[in-house]
Amino acid sequence: MLSPVSRRSAAHLAGLVVALTTVLVVAGCTSVDGTPSRSSNTAPAITAIAPTAIILDASDSMTSDDAPGPRIAAAKRAATGLIDALPDGSDLALLSYGTGTGTTPAEAAAGCRDVTTLVPLGPLDRAPMTAAIEAITPRGFTPIAESLRRAAALLPADSAAAIVLISDGEDTCGTPPCDVAGELKRANAQLQISTVGFRTEGAASDQLRCIADVTGGLFVEAANEAQLAARLLATQNGSAAATVNGAAFEGIDLGQSLTDIRRQHPDFPNTGIVEDDLTIVHWHDCDWAFDRSQQLVQIRPAEEVRTIDGVGAGSTVGDAQRFYGPPVATVKESDGTYTLTFDAGGDKAAYQVTASGTDGSAVITRIVVCRCLPTTAADLPSAPPTGLCSANHVTSQADYTHPRLGLMRLFTLTRGASSGDGNSCVVAVPADADRAPIVVDKMSVYKDELTLAEPVSDSTGNAFVNYNPGRYNGVLILVPTDSGFQPLTPQKFGEPSTGVRNFYGAELIGPGANGQYVIEQSSNDCTPDCAGGTITKTRYRWNGSDYVQ
Repeated sequence: MLSPVSRRSAAHLAGLVVALTTVLVVAGCTSVDGTPSRSSNTAPAITAIAPTAIILDASDSMTSDDAPGPRIAAAKRAATGLIDALPDGSDLALLSYGTGTGTTPAEAAAGCRDVTTLVPLGPLDRAPMTAAIEAITPRGFTPIAESLRRAAALLPADSAAAIVLISDGEDTCGTPPCDVAGELKRANAQLQISTVGFRTEGAASDQLRCIADVTGGLFVEAANEAQLAARLLATQNGSAAATVNGAAFEGIDLGQSLTDIRRQHPDFPNTGIVEDDLTIVHWHDCDWAFDRSQQLVQIRPAEEVRTIDGVGAGSTVGDAQRFYGPPVATVKESDGTYTLTFDAGGDKAAYQVTASGTDGSAVITRIVVCRCLPTTAADLPSAPPTGLCSANHVTSQADYTHPRLGLMRLFTLTRGASSGDGNSCVVAVPADADRAPIVVDKMSVYKDELTLAEPVSDSTGNAFVNYNPGRYNGVLILVPTDSGFQPLTPQKFGEPSTGVRNFYGAELIGPGANGQYVIEQSSNDCTPDCAGGTITKTRYRWNGSDYVQ
């Protein structure tokens, strides 16, 4: 998950570069196998840094093989690139934690003191520093708080100093690292701590962000080795605030309200132009799009603005894929260009890039940031919310893509008892957590004879439900609308069809070669009686708006 850097002005960030964050640097972007690759950013040469201690996480979790490859291997390459980029004579120290103990309960006390100074503070000597990095073997606990104390003890007590922590998790030893970082900052007002979260999320990310915030440092996250290298570079050259970082730009995040943004930036305009149900506000050479609730849903920066990884106009689709993986959605536009959606990390944040093709060499001409990451089955609940109708026994469930509301999970619920008014219902729960569940209908069925069709939908885009109210089977058709589904109307056996929504005494046939269900409805003339009457079967097919013979 990619999170924004700590919110602060571009000027303040630039001021931190010389004092601290120039230490966060690599010679250039690297591919996932460690080989050099194209980067759209060009970093300024580093001429001087404050005395700095680098802490490299060597806890057991750094053996995870998802960087891709071991996390520790990716971190070692990034740290070595950092060492290579520093100017001669830099005062540097190297520490690590987790190398001396395992993770058994018996080793906890020792593991929470397991912080090793691999290279004491002194003028940079690259050979022993690189050798110390290569020799690290991850094994133990994550004593982040203790490592910060040990690092600070190596640095000047009353002048500019820096700590850079690279970690893939949160402290496992109980002492809140953020509190310790605050104590160290109060002891030396010129100390700043930057944190790099490697494949972190949730509480681990929050903890690392807090450490950076309370000391005036920077926090960045990386999901793979390519991102780690690029984000170290971006932090080094002071560009973090001037680039698109996940869901954020200029210290403003997707999802913020217009009121909160104007409180943060008093010169932010209060009005804009309306475009396709969005209000577009132009500020700082960027268009900011708000929905009807005045929440920020799109950021459309100028063409020259790039992501924190250096991807922007002039980059290739291959560049984007190296940092963000394959596109999660690809749409061909009417003008022949393509819009490719990449996962930007965070809360459904995505990069939508416009390119002249989809192969790796296709050139990107535009990038938009939006909360538009397609939802997946992982976003769907395993059970419907309680209290939506009187039924609570789930008889079936299926995933369905609504043409307007996106992916949702449909549930049929009964009380598992004899038929009665409103003893059952169909519930639709959208994957988008901002959308409320929809109760499609409350109905009466016999016991639990209410189930979704298999497959639940066909090429018409409608959804289908089988039911039995007590004697004959029937078919309910859920026809999507802008806000949900058309209401259902009951029909009695033998009556003419009520149209698109409800067929009693009927069953589904198919889907056929055209990908559509046919509804076969039976009627009985009950002559001389219903047991001996003539049964007539009629088939109904979808014509685009209704089911007709």
